[in-house]
Amino acid sequence: MRDLGKIVVLIPARAGSKRVKAKNLRIIAGKPLLSYSISTALDVSQVSEVYVNSDSEAMLKLAERCGARCYQRDPVLASDTATGDEFAADFMRNVEADTVIMLNPVCPLLKSNQVIDAIEQYQNSDCDTLISCDSTQMQVFFENVGVNISTSEMLRPTQENTPVKTLNWAVTIWDKHKFLEHYNNNGYAYLGVNRLLFEIPPLSGIKISHEQDFEICEAILNSRNIETQEEIKYWMDS
Repeated sequence: MRDLGKIVVLIPARAGSKRVKAKNLRIIAGKPLLSYSISTALDVSQVSEVYVNSDSEAMLKLAERCGARCYQRDPVLASDTATGDEFAADFMRNVEADTVIMLNPVCPLLKSNQVIDAIEQYQNSDCDTLISCDSTQMQVFFENVGVNISTSEMLRPTQENTPVKTLNWAVTIWDKHKFLEHYNNNGYAYLGVNRLLFEIPPLSGIKISHEQDFEICEAILNSRNIETQEEIKYWMDS
């Protein structure tokens, strides 16, 4: 098991949001969306510091009230054309850390125990990058060509298909030093070189990008607040 050194959480939350206005400040199930990722990060004992990286004064004030530190992002790195590589590299150059964990603020269903599991898997691997994902064995096509199926044979049962993994970016872990080395040499590093795809439950990876995503996540969050859990029942022919 390798030493991860100082672990710091990065929560990126820029002011600009095209599809859902000011979504990180929007109240969902009684709390601002941004507060969920901060709370999740603060519940992970391995983490030394939690930063919200933003160009928004309101978001940075909210971050402070929730117990996180503030990283003022240069407006240039908050534009629609700025890349994840650029703002991550900027943060890593200016914050003391050995391991950087990025939590996506628009994935409010991610749980702290899943972040802890990701850290353990990362620590027990030799990868420089861990990216959360979910997978499916449903039939997948890309540009009308089967990815995990063959169109020249009988359709197999779904459970026999090779799983296809989809990145959801709910949680990402980087070796800061290797990230910066790769970025300085190549101009990019977000996907890493030796990467580990860490599967999480599909619900935990739901990303709020559209209005209907708010409705889905709010319904799930509200259901989690109900303490009583009914016994599982099945229909029976009486």
